[in-house]
Amino acid sequence: MSVVRGEARRRWLIVAALVAVLCSIPFVVAAYPVSAQSPDPARLRQQILASASRPYEGLVESRGSLGLPDLPGLDDSTSLLSGTSRMRAWYASSQRWRVALMTPTGERDLLQSPGRLAIWDYERELLTRVDGITAIRLPYAADLMPPDLARRLLKPTSLTDHLTALSARRVAGRDVPGLRLEPGDQDTTIGRVDVWADPKTGVPVEIQVTARGGARPALATRFLDLKLATPADAAVAPKPAPGVAAATIEAPDLLSRLASRTNARLPDSLAGRHALASTSDDVASVRGYSGGLASFAATPLPGRYGRRVFEAARTAGAGTLKIEGGEALAIQTPLLTAVLARGTSEDDRMFLLAGAVRAEVLRTAAQELIS
Repeated sequence: MSVVRGEARRRWLIVAALVAVLCSIPFVVAAYPVSAQSPDPARLRQQILASASRPYEGLVESRGSLGLPDLPGLDDSTSLLSGTSRMRAWYASSQRWRVALMTPTGERDLLQSPGRLAIWDYERELLTRVDGITAIRLPYAADLMPPDLARRLLKPTSLTDHLTALSARRVAGRDVPGLRLEPGDQDTTIGRVDVWADPKTGVPVEIQVTARGGARPALATRFLDLKLATPADAAVAPKPAPGVAAATIEAPDLLSRLASRTNARLPDSLAGRHALASTSDDVASVRGYSGGLASFAATPLPGRYGRRVFEAARTAGAGTLKIEGGEALAIQTPLLTAVLARGTSEDDRMFLLAGAVRAEVLRTAAQELIS
């Protein structure tokens, strides 16, 4: 047995034995008295945004209640956002890290090294290396790490956003201050983003995202244990066991495959929003459109697959949106909205649009695409 396999199995014996206790930790420790002071929220936000170089390792629990339906090719991502996930992370830098998503039968690792991402499936004994940098992809487990998710959501703020301090709380054995961001843009479905971070390093330890008008977070992720130190090289980049199959691919998921195989160029602006610079040059068939927290993404769906997704959405109870010269379905959750739109002709392309925005924003964009 390899060192890595032995480590994974020992870790899972411990997790299985303590799972009942760990489930209660987030709620119990938050009630402990804390001594951390609440700093200026703008200063704390700057600390958080500057924390990408800070190393750490720890166990994370993510809870999503977005209620997304299972659609063909999107199952892994929807399950991450609509259930409870446990992940262990070893983060040395933005270019060297490992995140292990724990599953009932083992774990599935993401390993980032300079210029390359690898996916290690323990159950299938398969190591898949992703060639190059994928500009467009579906969410990974690593995207739910509190530090990464917090930096992503706190970066696109505008002058109309409201930033306030939150009372300190205890997370992963640490007394940590917090801040609340309330978007001023009424087009976003995000009502507030609450973040608690280590006061010395700025590393976020907990984040809660609540939909507009919601009473409870639709997405919450936090450390259950945390060590703010550089993890061992062997933990960040373990060596595969002898006999593990290896493969190299260019597109790791459905969205990235669509981006690499579709030549159709989407517009430079939709619904009054300009295409994001990171998706404007080499990947013009799948594009993000900037609107702060009210941003959204759009992609064409090829014929047979597009029809499968459309019918799956209809079966899942998607609502109908009125558009001229076509038909559209809307899948709405408190936090995320997705719209499928197509023209009336069999030859017309189908489009998928999604984001934390009102359905009306995506309806406008869909109308522009099929007109």
